[in-house]
Amino acid sequence: MNTKMKTLAMAVVGLVGFGAAGAAMAQCPASLSPPWTATNVGGGASAAASVTGGYDSSACRLSSILGNSGAARAQVRDDTPASETRYRAQFIFDPSGLSGAGGTNQTDIFLANAPAAFNGLLRLVQIKYAGSGAGTKRVSFTAACNNGTTNTCLGQVDLPDQAGANRIEIDLTVGASGSLRYWVTPLAASTTDGSPTGTVTLTGGNAGWVGVDQVYLGMASPSSQFRAVNVGNPGFFDQFDSRRQTFIGH
Repeated sequence: MNTKMKTLAMAVVGLVGFGAAGAAMAQCPASLSPPWTATNVGGGASAAASVTGGYDSSACRLSSILGNSGAARAQVRDDTPASETRYRAQFIFDPSGLSGAGGTNQTDIFLANAPAAFNGLLRLVQIKYAGSGAGTKRVSFTAACNNGTTNTCLGQVDLPDQAGANRIEIDLTVGASGSLRYWVTPLAASTTDGSPTGTVTLTGGNAGWVGVDQVYLGMASPSSQFRAVNVGNPGFFDQFDSRRQTFIGH
């Protein structure tokens, strides 16, 4: 079984055809699909585009901008997963263009969906960008779990780099003893498999959701307070990598 599913760094897209000396001159592609399966853009003046200014020597990054609608979305979609019972993913998220004001200021930035809904819930993992009353920028992790009430289990962490890019990685196991581990670190920080930033305890497991079948990256479904302070502001993403087994790390 292949251990690596797909690497979709925007840098790879941006440098196609430019050769070894082309990084400084590279133009980012007009289309995000391919390498992504599709885009999911709509709701007000939402936009998703590959733009210059990538990270870790990348030429390009994904710019995600939401319009003034609760249904706004500016995402790319990956259909590579096939009911994966073990799923690891990593991406870079830069919220420097976003306000962190307001405790209900939040929007999706990553979704990993099951092939079908279970207990009325399709999403195995949902990562949200969120603000706070003090303006601190955070990410929250919502994982499907068969706990008999909400069917969701939660985790949250402040972003270590409030003014720049952060590296986010997850390791999801689906089953009766399912688990979700996550790493949220500054861009240049080293990480190890045995030392995650945190773990979401999946009470009751998550076997009913079968496995990860589809993934979305980019901002979507903004709260009213997010729209009040962040309509038209960009969130940036780069270097998405997903695997079945092996730790991605940095």
